[in-house]
Amino acid sequence: MGKKKKEEQKGSNQAVIDEKEDQGVPSQAVIDEDAIKPVQLSPLNPVQGKLGVAHGNIDMLMDVQIPILVELGHTEMMMRDVLALSPGAIVELDTLAGEPVKITIRGKIIAQGEVVVVDENFGVKITKIANQQERIKSVG
Repeated sequence: MGKKKKEEQKGSNQAVIDEKEDQGVPSQAVIDEDAIKPVQLSPLNPVQGKLGVAHGNIDMLMDVQIPILVELGHTEMMMRDVLALSPGAIVELDTLAGEPVKITIRGKIIAQGEVVVVDENFGVKITKIANQQERIKSVG
């Protein structure tokens, strides 16, 4: 940079400093243009691992429990109707009897199935595993 340009820049920098001080900003908070220098960073290289390490990492997750939600259906009710619910009341859902239920993990549909009874407990028989496009659609 030429000497004249440096003097012009110093003059404009001083004007900025004076303006900031008038606004109550301490002069130390104003950036000195000459103090700013580019940083040279070394390129990041991928870590070279042993074969099978990725598979080993997946194995670590195999014992992790995750919540699975089976969606039987939905409905909307007026607050007065919710407050009037009592034992024996029936809540009608938007799902037809025999229609597949959605099986979700953290809000993403992973499968569909049929409701079954197993030793007095409800269960779900998987009838379809969701493909990647269906899982992406369920997020939106």
